[in-house]
Amino acid sequence: MSLSRRSVVLAALATALTLGSGLARAVEPITILTQQDVYTDYQRFVGKRNPLTLTHFGGEGSRRDVVELVLVQQALAQGGLTRPIKLVKVDNNSDSYTRYLKEILSGNATMGGNSAWQVDLKSIDDKVYISSPLIRSGEFEAGLYTSPDNKKALAARSLEEVRTLTAVVADSWKPDVATLENLKLKQLLQTQSWDSMVGMVEKGRADVLLAPFQPTADMSLKLGEYTLVPIPDVKVGLAGSRHLFVSRNAPHGAETYDALEKGLAKLRAKGVIEQAYRESGFFNTRTQDWKKIN
Repeated sequence: MSLSRRSVVLAALATALTLGSGLARAVEPITILTQQDVYTDYQRFVGKRNPLTLTHFGGEGSRRDVVELVLVQQALAQGGLTRPIKLVKVDNNSDSYTRYLKEILSGNATMGGNSAWQVDLKSIDDKVYISSPLIRSGEFEAGLYTSPDNKKALAARSLEEVRTLTAVVADSWKPDVATLENLKLKQLLQTQSWDSMVGMVEKGRADVLLAPFQPTADMSLKLGEYTLVPIPDVKVGLAGSRHLFVSRNAPHGAETYDALEKGLAKLRAKGVIEQAYRESGFFNTRTQDWKKIN
């Protein structure tokens, strides 16, 4: 092979390698973390459908966390992100939220698939980009959920009667803790996980826990073999806004955040965010006349 032809071949190979590496970078996915229980319900809700084309947000498996996972994907797509998305599950256990944060703050994961309270994000805002609010201040209302067999809890209709009850909350959920402390309940037990909270209410160690209203016919909350129901005619308001957050240390964090913000603005303008929360039961029209006790 002549020197000139060899040079042409080497140049062509170098170009091909450069293009190949560029294509590899172009299709590198972003990772979105979510907890195992959310992912399980998300699979039930979405089924074989494409989450990007969903226009109705009610149905089996639907709840706040689940529709947020759909909204995140729709926002990224509408914001112009072309990278593939990989959903990654974090097991539900006592240190799941710690691991969840660690993966995002370190850049091992690109972002969280569910919103977090702004008050919790302030301490890490040097490590994450914080989105515009998904849930605006004043929009978050919750029920006091109890066992269907807890007659005392189900009979409570006033703040005075609610104050005779024992509640349980995850110690890392600061707005929930503050809200329940302000109610001045008989006792406030603190644990480390959602599963533990549910188990304590079901077994009668605690009377109630805070949970968003559900889209089921009776607004019951079904968790495996357990079913919890809201105390009728009573609701609690949680102050503050909730936001999505993206790792500043992830390889494509800035790009992801830019697409997320553009997409959320489009979804907000179209009314899709409010629709998703309403149809999932989180914005529950059936409780609009219930008494807010705080």
